[in-house]
Amino acid sequence: MNRFILVLFAVLSIMHLKAQTVQNTTVGTKKDLGLIIGNVVDIQNEKPIAFATLILSYKGDSTKKMVQVADKNGAFEFEKLAFGYYRLTISATGFANNILDSINIRSERYDFNFGDIKMKSASSSNLEEIIVYSEKPLIENTDGKITYNVGESALSNGSSTAEILKNMPLISNDPDGKILLKGKEPKILIDDKPTDLTTDQLKDLLESLQASSIEKIELMTNPPPQYATEQGGVINIITKKGKIGLTGKITISAGTRGEESLAANASYRNQKFSTNNILGISGSELAGNSYSKRQNIYADSTNYFNTETNWKTKNLRPNVRSQFDYEINKFNQLNLVYQGNLNFFDNISNTQYTNINRFLTPYKISTRENSSDGTGYNHNLTFSYTHKAANPAEILRVSVIGGFGKNDNGKDYFQQFLDPFYQPTGVDSTQSQFYNSYSKSLQARLGYDKPIDSGKLFLTTGATYQIASYHNSLNTKFFSKQDSSFVPNDLLSNDFRFKQGIFTVRLGFTYLFNQSLRIIAGAQAENTTTNFNFIKGNSTDVGNKYWNVLPNVTIRKEFNRTFNTALVYRASIRRPDLGQLNPNIDYSDPYNIRFGNPFLSPSLADNFDWNLSLIKGKYYINTSLGYNNVKNVVYLIRTLLDAGKTQLTYQNIANRQEYEASIWGGYTFTKKLRVNASVGYTFNKYSDAEKQLFKYKDGGSFYTSFNYSFTPTNLLTFEGNTRYNSYADPQGRSRSNITMNLGVQRKFFNKRVIVSFNIFDPFTTQQYTTYTYGSNFNIENYSSTNTRNYRLSISYQLSKIIKKSALSDKERQAALDKLKKKA
Repeated sequence: MNRFILVLFAVLSIMHLKAQTVQNTTVGTKKDLGLIIGNVVDIQNEKPIAFATLILSYKGDSTKKMVQVADKNGAFEFEKLAFGYYRLTISATGFANNILDSINIRSERYDFNFGDIKMKSASSSNLEEIIVYSEKPLIENTDGKITYNVGESALSNGSSTAEILKNMPLISNDPDGKILLKGKEPKILIDDKPTDLTTDQLKDLLESLQASSIEKIELMTNPPPQYATEQGGVINIITKKGKIGLTGKITISAGTRGEESLAANASYRNQKFSTNNILGISGSELAGNSYSKRQNIYADSTNYFNTETNWKTKNLRPNVRSQFDYEINKFNQLNLVYQGNLNFFDNISNTQYTNINRFLTPYKISTRENSSDGTGYNHNLTFSYTHKAANPAEILRVSVIGGFGKNDNGKDYFQQFLDPFYQPTGVDSTQSQFYNSYSKSLQARLGYDKPIDSGKLFLTTGATYQIASYHNSLNTKFFSKQDSSFVPNDLLSNDFRFKQGIFTVRLGFTYLFNQSLRIIAGAQAENTTTNFNFIKGNSTDVGNKYWNVLPNVTIRKEFNRTFNTALVYRASIRRPDLGQLNPNIDYSDPYNIRFGNPFLSPSLADNFDWNLSLIKGKYYINTSLGYNNVKNVVYLIRTLLDAGKTQLTYQNIANRQEYEASIWGGYTFTKKLRVNASVGYTFNKYSDAEKQLFKYKDGGSFYTSFNYSFTPTNLLTFEGNTRYNSYADPQGRSRSNITMNLGVQRKFFNKRVIVSFNIFDPFTTQQYTTYTYGSNFNIENYSSTNTRNYRLSISYQLSKIIKKSALSDKERQAALDKLKKKA
């Protein structure tokens, strides 16, 4: 790895010197460097607008104008422009004029690729649109939605989507690595479509999907109507679609921690057809250590149980994503997406267990080696059809999503018992478990939006049906020394099938009282059916069926263009997932046994939020106050058994009241330097009876993040992020240390080569300290993961910047004649 890093640095040094030489030579011989290119498309269907008229005016001298006609693909190019401010006016028959003002061509940035410039249809109320051009910031906040422009990030090159998510405001992760939005687990969408994966499958997807293939990520704390019932909000990951023509990019990265990745994406687009393809493979190796100190409190005595663990995990994750879009006509479009990801893993851990009596003397010691390896894969196919009426706001969407996957995991345990002097007693135990899981899912979604009453009333409705089935088997064997063979243990084995069907129908509306006041209301009815069928095991078959009606209301007031407020009420539901329901017993730690609970009920909540947003000049501030009444909270509860072991399983505990407050915002010191920060706090309150019987504790969860970006030139970007989390649960608290991610990005060779260097946790590795309290025990647990890492990434643009194709003499003359007639 060190040799690889040195070679890359040598290559970069040569590239940097060569780039400086080329740049200095160019500046010395050529005075006018400016370049403006782009494509003109229809906003309704993103179809290119052929032969649009473009007038580029130099704001320093109104007499200096350049007139051009876009080609048949809507592409245009202005080159050899002097430094200064420009205004670009675009016109086309049947479309409102579009004006981009204040385009600043300068030595720090002299080339602008606007990509798709979208034109609106002409109407009596919309004859011209003027846009004051401003270069895209890293983080944007509009209408309560936070957008992280991944393409502008110096941290994205060589990173996974999971790593990039952690850099966003209001985002944190719990000790198990789950992504949280405002302290709750969100719904994950990719290109506005739900992923609907199991916890492990979603983790594999986010870890394998390279951030270089992501255009932007949207955070919606108050999600749109079709996802208004999600307790944790929505995260929408939008992939890059490419520009007109053929484009491609390849990225390679490696780090000192032991991870490497290779990713490539290619896209092609013409008037009716477009495709975007992503292919990647990433490998990672993590190591860490942990300890726990448990005090067991009995009626007549107290003793202690301590553990020390070292562990290492290895993962190899290939992935592929292909998207195809076809426009039948301006009113009908088809979309097809395939997503596939695999995971090959190999994990090992070594633990020492020490039992200590009330005199603080060890009396029982053992060591245990746990090893597990396996594979997993998941394949998803999505087909969508979109119909747009003559009024572009009237839209019908139909989509069908199907998928299947498999995970297998072979686990081997070897435990050796020692005397108080750490000498082997000759007693040991060997156990083997093989876990296999198959999954299939099918989902159909229908959505329809229609404006009525002269645009004051908007109706939205839709329905979904999704069915998922899982087949899980667990076979346990013990090694018999008598005949040197593994003997099946049916008591610790099981085999079951699980099915879940969810049907939803929703109806909602938005009514505009005037330009500044609107009300959004609706309701969603849901029917859920679950069924466990146990082929082998000690559990009985379990079935559940329930209906829920979940209303939502939002009242939004805009005082002016910079200040608005909203009152929101949402009824939401959190269904237990398969990991929480799965009764398979995990014996990785024989003194802390863990399994799921197939008898769980869903958790329902009434959510109230008051949001304030101020966007003015160089800064924006958003604040939110909330109250949630959560019923049948699902949580992992630990209890102490008589044998000195603890049992961890998910339970429906009683109601919980949550009081929330958060603030996030940003300040632009200059166009080169921007900062963003977020702070959130949630206080959980339980009933007095629960606190007395089960020792549940009221407590607050706190999370904060700080992000900065500094762009001294158009070719050089610095970015950094720091985070801190502290979580409260019914039985205690878990808190992290401060984690950091620092990055620098440099572009070479007319931006075709991008080099990034990232530093993760330079001062300390990621650490979590957790305190757990029960009615007759308390535990202190510490874990540390080797997250300190120095990563180097290189991206190469496989195709040149797309330039407009030359017009034929006949086409150019026809377009110019048309211009003269208009004049």
